[in-house]
Amino acid sequence: MVVEGSVDGRLFAGNGVEDAGTDPSKEQIPTDYASPVLAALVSDICGGTHWASALVGAIGRWTPPREAVDGEELRYLLGGEAFDWLLLAERLLRGVEQASPGLVPAAAVERLLVSGQLPHDVTESHFREALGFDKYRAHLNFFYGVVVEEALWLAVEREVQKERGVRGLHHPIGVLDLVYQRLYRADLKTLMRRFRLERDERPSVKFTMTEWKEFTYSLFKHRVGNQDSARIASDTRKGLTMLEELWGVAPEAQGAGTVDPLWGDDDG
Repeated sequence: MVVEGSVDGRLFAGNGVEDAGTDPSKEQIPTDYASPVLAALVSDICGGTHWASALVGAIGRWTPPREAVDGEELRYLLGGEAFDWLLLAERLLRGVEQASPGLVPAAAVERLLVSGQLPHDVTESHFREALGFDKYRAHLNFFYGVVVEEALWLAVEREVQKERGVRGLHHPIGVLDLVYQRLYRADLKTLMRRFRLERDERPSVKFTMTEWKEFTYSLFKHRVGNQDSARIASDTRKGLTMLEELWGVAPEAQGAGTVDPLWGDDDG
């Protein structure tokens, strides 16, 4: 169900970037790695390969765990373990649009980036094979450690609000702290401060989107490291049920007990 462990550094190495476990602040961020990858991606699509198939192939060949794009740092591998493949997909598709406007249908791109659903031209086995074992494992880490974890927050928040409603408490003050206390045994400010201290960073309540994902993943690891297996399974089911409600579709089984709603209903 939950697949942890650092990704093989050879899959996210070279070009001046860190292997899993090194300090990213001391490493050079690549700024020119994507050009040949994008050129090959555009060529494959123009040559008749379905855009989604070409895209997952490019993601499978990608190596830098982060890069700088237009002055912004994009971190695809969180904590050396969790692969945010949709962030990389968005970056590559943006590059394709700049190089060849309209080559990939805008509606299909939006569907992928908003719902995370690939068209049926990319099967489950194709996706897994294109990413390879380690990247796919890192993708599952991100799915359970960030996507499902955030859905679990919503599910527990609903439980807390229901319990408070029974007691006649309908205001939202303090609800989030109760959610975090229930899951992680600390309030949000304490958890944020602990996260910053563990990274030797100055205490701050301001998070970038990437930092928030890293924070979420760190909470997930803390939770599964301090719960018994029955509680972990129960919370995972709770998060997946909330995802099904939010997305309107049941997450699809993808082997080894994994669950991830990658495949949509149309062909994009």
